[in-house]
Amino acid sequence: MLYPTHFIGIILVLLLTTFSGGAWPLPHVFAQETDDADPPEVVNGERLFVETRFAQLFKVFLDNGGDVNDPLLLGDPALDKTVNWKLPSDQFAEGPFVGQSMNCRSCHLVDEQLETTDYGMRTYTDFARRSPIPAREDGKTVATRNSPPLVNASLPRNNFFLHADAEFPSLVDLVQGTLTGRNYGWLPGEHDIAIAHVVRVIREDNGNGDLAQEFGGFSYTVLMTGTDPSIPQEFLLPEEFRVDVIQATDQQISQAISQPIGAYTDQLLFSQDNEGNFNLSPYDLFLEVNDLPRQPGKWESALSYSRGSWRTFNISNPGVI
Repeated sequence: MLYPTHFIGIILVLLLTTFSGGAWPLPHVFAQETDDADPPEVVNGERLFVETRFAQLFKVFLDNGGDVNDPLLLGDPALDKTVNWKLPSDQFAEGPFVGQSMNCRSCHLVDEQLETTDYGMRTYTDFARRSPIPAREDGKTVATRNSPPLVNASLPRNNFFLHADAEFPSLVDLVQGTLTGRNYGWLPGEHDIAIAHVVRVIREDNGNGDLAQEFGGFSYTVLMTGTDPSIPQEFLLPEEFRVDVIQATDQQISQAISQPIGAYTDQLLFSQDNEGNFNLSPYDLFLEVNDLPRQPGKWESALSYSRGSWRTFNISNPGVI
């Protein structure tokens, strides 16, 4: 299913209205929701983000005679339940991708468990202390930690981007490392095998699957090549995101599909106004109604801003949210 990019702003407006009892009127800038459509690289990046055929388990299915466009006969047990650190295992909710193999969304959840008791909304993260991973010969069944939230993960930092573990220098490198890494079931030494498998899925996809139908019904070859005149503008990749799937090498295709996923991740942000101020959380609104600085000043570090803001909180008659 297509997930609206701007859902976070909508949810926060609803929460603010609920918790304030409607007593504090939301300014127009807070309440309005943009109708701007996402650019094609973001739309197609979302499709790749939720694609379940890039994992090692799907390669096993193909090696046993399956077709790229056929559903798995038996899904990854790691996806049967959504692990929740607060609950015993017999109370875990059914996973949103049960019967399939691993994808990015399996660990970076949003509203899949919104209505489930003891679960709820996520900002592209999971509920586990250590995220489940596919079982392989190394005996590992969980990652070294949970999956970090992706919302606001790409905000500019004072230093260059190094992921949360100082492992990757860019979002594209992070994506490539994920598609060929242990979370997708690949063992050390299987990097080239992983790339070959991912590229096989891209080349042999026919666009008839349920996921493809939600994104225009185009095969990955048509979509990534980007020259078919029947592709509507909402799915037509800019030239810098295209790759000639028929002629390109495996490495070139792997690099090309990582870029839209990176673009999709890059735009996962909480709501901001035209000046770059976050504007929908209770804390954001508290800062505004009390005329407190809402972001660091020019040349001011985040640490200096946070320390300075706390000193300014000594106000005689604070407005409350």
